[in-house]
Amino acid sequence: MFSRRRLLQAAPALAVSRGLEPAIRTLDRIDLVDPARGRTIPTRIHMPTAPGPWPVILFSHGFGGSLSAFGETGRYWAARGTVVIHPTHSDSIQVPDPTLPAEDARAVRQALAAAMGARPTGTALAEVTERPVFLRSRIADIAFLQSLVRARDTRLPASVRDRMDPARMGMAGHSFGAYLTLVLCGARLSPEPPPPLPAGFRAGMAISGQGSGRLGLKAGAFDRMSLPLFSVTGSRDFGAAQETPDWRLEAFRSAPPGRQYAAILDGFRHGDFDAPESDPVLGKPVGRLRALQSAFWRATLAGDVSGWTDLDRAAGASRAGYPLEVRRR
Repeated sequence: MFSRRRLLQAAPALAVSRGLEPAIRTLDRIDLVDPARGRTIPTRIHMPTAPGPWPVILFSHGFGGSLSAFGETGRYWAARGTVVIHPTHSDSIQVPDPTLPAEDARAVRQALAAAMGARPTGTALAEVTERPVFLRSRIADIAFLQSLVRARDTRLPASVRDRMDPARMGMAGHSFGAYLTLVLCGARLSPEPPPPLPAGFRAGMAISGQGSGRLGLKAGAFDRMSLPLFSVTGSRDFGAAQETPDWRLEAFRSAPPGRQYAAILDGFRHGDFDAPESDPVLGKPVGRLRALQSAFWRATLAGDVSGWTDLDRAAGASRAGYPLEVRRR
């Protein structure tokens, strides 16, 4: 059991000042068509109602997910001054992509069903995610969306265009979306994906990211990552091939030191990081996590040094075994 004193020590500077958050607006679904691929990207956008302009975060969901993933998190970030764009990738189960080859679509459904115990057998999820089509499609999705943001393209609603600051863009994702985030933030793959890769992000956030040994990530893959990175995992956050939570922090440990942060939540599993703050078990630690995430975006995208202060204070006061452990390199 943790004493009240230890809990307070674990969370300095994480409280959010209530009543200071801007109201938000959510565009539940916008179908953005990439003519180069003939692909429609169903997209959800959370943004402040105030005019801004605000920094932009592109959020990539986990394998099989959709635009609805991490809605609690997206709304929280938007309420603290960012436009958060949630595309749906071609591996989605809820919103299928008709341009995805039928064999690959079937493999996704079977692998996810087997992983969740709904089927006794099926191609292993770890094997299906290795198919190059999925990473390449996600890279193309992000490149297309990034081009729309930079050009303030009229395919985006006027309410979104008026609130975006294209010069301040971050990349974030969960699980396979965290893998994409690591790749776009400088992780090296072998073999390398076809160029060019989307570039120009100011920072990245990898929630349940990947270490080396799979997905083209080999030893030394993270050694040249120079962007600020925030890695998130939990003590029960295991990989598709049963890799340990420590594996998920390899990028944090291996990237050149500087603005590298990590948060480890005690007891959290792979699907727990978007829990509502009303959850009786997960709500308090996930609320503290979101305050840390907001501080990271405030520092990297808004240029507010108080974000670094809050992160460094939390890391300095944190210890292994706390409900929310914070590290910095």
